[in-house]
Amino acid sequence: ALLSAIALTAWDLMLDPQMVGWGLWVWQQPGGYFGIPWLNFGGWILTAVLLTTLLRPKPVPIRPLLLIYTLTWFLETFGLAFFWAMPGPAAMGGVVMGLFVWQGWRLEIGDWRLRSHNLQSPISN
Repeated sequence: ALLSAIALTAWDLMLDPQMVGWGLWVWQQPGGYFGIPWLNFGGWILTAVLLTTLLRPKPVPIRPLLLIYTLTWFLETFGLAFFWAMPGPAAMGGVVMGLFVWQGWRLEIGDWRLRSHNLQSPISN
């Protein structure tokens, strides 16, 4: 639950500055991360941990989720950097979310290779 909450909050490192930049989200006292209070990110983590724990989602195939997360990472990073001229949040969110993308694909490809190898190996008793 905590890992998924941190992965979701990594996305928020790009989403919140974008929403603040568009004037959709406003805080009475702007904070230290591109106008966003640091406590906001703690709220994201806590909410995601609680929802994941309470809802206990059933296992689903990883690859489609990883593909969606990867596309979100790429489009948010690219959009913030080049369309909305927000290089700071693009860099910070791009790196943090990118670490989850890299690790996710590394594990998924490693798992695929292991399954592929096990299918090709003769069984000897």
